[in-house]
Amino acid sequence: MRLAALALCPFLAASAAAAREDAFPPSTAMAEGVSPDALDGLDQLVAGFVDDGEIVGAELLVVVNGRSILHRSYGWRDREAEAPMTDGSVFCVRSMTKPLIGAAIRMLVEDGELRLSDRVGEYLPSFDVEPTRAITIEQLLTHTSGLPMSLIMARDPHSLESLRAVADLGGGHPLDFEPGSDFQYSDQGTDTLAAVIEVVTGAPVEDFLQARVLEPLGMADSTCMMTADHALRPRTCADYAGTPGNWNRFWGPADPPLFGVFLGSQGLYSTVEDYARFLELWTGRGRVGGERLLRPSSVRKTLTPGPHLMDAPSGFPGVRANYGSLMELWTRTPEASGDGAADGAEPEVVAFGHTGSDGTHAWAFPERNAMALYFTQSRGTLTGLRVEERLAELFLGARFDPLQAAPPLEQYLGYYWEGEDDLYRGIVRDGEDLALEILGKAVVPLVYIGEDRWKLRPRPDAVLAFDRSADGAVTGYHVGEHQEFRFEPAADLPSAAEVAARVLATHRLDLLELLGPLRMKGTLTIEGLGLTGETTTWLAWPDRWRSDELVGETRGSVAFDGEHVHYATSNRPATVLEGQPAELLRTGNPLARYGDWNHWYADLRVVQRLRHGDEDAVLVRTGDTSSPAATLYVDWATGAVGRIDSMTYAEGMGRVGQRTSLGDFREVSGMLLPYRAEIELANPMIGTIVVTLDEVEVGAEVPAGWFELAE
Repeated sequence: MRLAALALCPFLAASAAAAREDAFPPSTAMAEGVSPDALDGLDQLVAGFVDDGEIVGAELLVVVNGRSILHRSYGWRDREAEAPMTDGSVFCVRSMTKPLIGAAIRMLVEDGELRLSDRVGEYLPSFDVEPTRAITIEQLLTHTSGLPMSLIMARDPHSLESLRAVADLGGGHPLDFEPGSDFQYSDQGTDTLAAVIEVVTGAPVEDFLQARVLEPLGMADSTCMMTADHALRPRTCADYAGTPGNWNRFWGPADPPLFGVFLGSQGLYSTVEDYARFLELWTGRGRVGGERLLRPSSVRKTLTPGPHLMDAPSGFPGVRANYGSLMELWTRTPEASGDGAADGAEPEVVAFGHTGSDGTHAWAFPERNAMALYFTQSRGTLTGLRVEERLAELFLGARFDPLQAAPPLEQYLGYYWEGEDDLYRGIVRDGEDLALEILGKAVVPLVYIGEDRWKLRPRPDAVLAFDRSADGAVTGYHVGEHQEFRFEPAADLPSAAEVAARVLATHRLDLLELLGPLRMKGTLTIEGLGLTGETTTWLAWPDRWRSDELVGETRGSVAFDGEHVHYATSNRPATVLEGQPAELLRTGNPLARYGDWNHWYADLRVVQRLRHGDEDAVLVRTGDTSSPAATLYVDWATGAVGRIDSMTYAEGMGRVGQRTSLGDFREVSGMLLPYRAEIELANPMIGTIVVTLDEVEVGAEVPAGWFELAE
């Protein structure tokens, strides 16, 4: 073990003590040159998130000139335990761990222990093979290695043997592009860097982070491993996943650790104040407590935008999301002056920091000597983008475009397309929101900003503007130069009842009433992750069903007993789901998709008829525009359901779009069943899932309690 790399020098210990003593003494907005009204608007915005069910809880810290001008907690730290959020709560900050790994790599470079140009294979022999032999340390730092997002996504995190084992999964794995030629955010790449740190130091990476980062910065309320008996457990937030108003608790402070090993991509637990101390390392150009931890050159290189843009939304007007060395950057290209001097100017970094997938956000604004940290434990929330809009007003001089009371939504609801051969899109209600429904992709909430203009909530820089005729009727909408036109379904389309009857007569799942339960066992392949698993589905007429999946060490089950949706995973005991997640899963089964539609759907609408491949397809929507709904594609010549565009509920991701294409239809005891399904999830981390049936059994025995997951 290289002791010099891990030893905590006396001056660093002294710096740590100084860092913790009144790190951010309180001040006021006025005293620090910040608009009190704008700051109050930010405070009220986050409070409204809790009131509206958009998050479970949050903690917010705003620091200007080293002084706290706003520090407040909102909502619940643990809703089920009725524990309110309090200042100093501990959050799993997930990907906000990455910048610490970046700092550690820079320190080892300064120590002379490695070089950015070194090949990873020099430290991890598993990488010294094709096609990973050429990957360098720097390419891992900048997410340009070509490694996939993750190779452990479908694994039970408790089953991970070691960080080194996780890293070695990438050795020799097919790359998504030639190293250095493109950008792809990669947990796998960061975990590989963490393993390199272990090889170089001869000790666990968490030991290095503790000695060289956490302790010198005074981050005493942060830990790399949330063990079962850790002293921070009582202050740690429960974690939730889902959608606004439908948050499901997937981890609590009394549960086993989320991770069995420390992952450099996502393992850190921290507080808003501790993480602000880490940001100060960079705003202070590598100094802390008067002592230097990093050279200015290392700081500058970390905060230099990479050659490839990061395709991510931003709530900062006129600002692009970019990436440096394991650090998110927000950049703006200076506008040309009258003499055109800004032509070819390098982008200016106006903010830097990072986000975490459980809902944590941190920003530093170097020109204003300001930081903002907004931590939630609501996985999948998009509220951070709306916080950015307010921060742009506070620190970037942007005018805040206040939301306005929306006019009656009914005038906008309907179907839109570019023309008759174009797949339709819907403007629908989504709870209290107006939303743009893109079939099989997303339901995008809209927020009103006046004059028939609505911001896309996930991309506040995009505005959807409705068009009207001379008599004031809504005729379409446009987003930038892209235009869609409103239409009514043609009068000569077949009726919904006619289509439903044809589907039932073709697939004949009603025969199960006489044949008994159907068991279908198949193979599940997640192509992008290189994973294969098993899937088994049981159907019992008219409406009971169950589906079990096993991929790697991860098992998941969902079942419907005719009244309730039951859900369980390897890490979550069987529970009854409610609200939107339950409804999405309830209607996402074969009985609903190509059985008796009239049993499952209260309001069927035939919207469109178009060519789908070589088929003459009739598109049937399973509801009106009062809410999002699935669209079923029926081959009019055969009556078979060939495709389904819908939303589903996925653990840890919440509501996600999916496009299911069905094929290889075969006759089984008079029923027509698809033996192949390609499910394209609107999440690039997973991509396409292929399911092929291997065994089909009619009249299968079903144990008592099977559809309640009570076995």
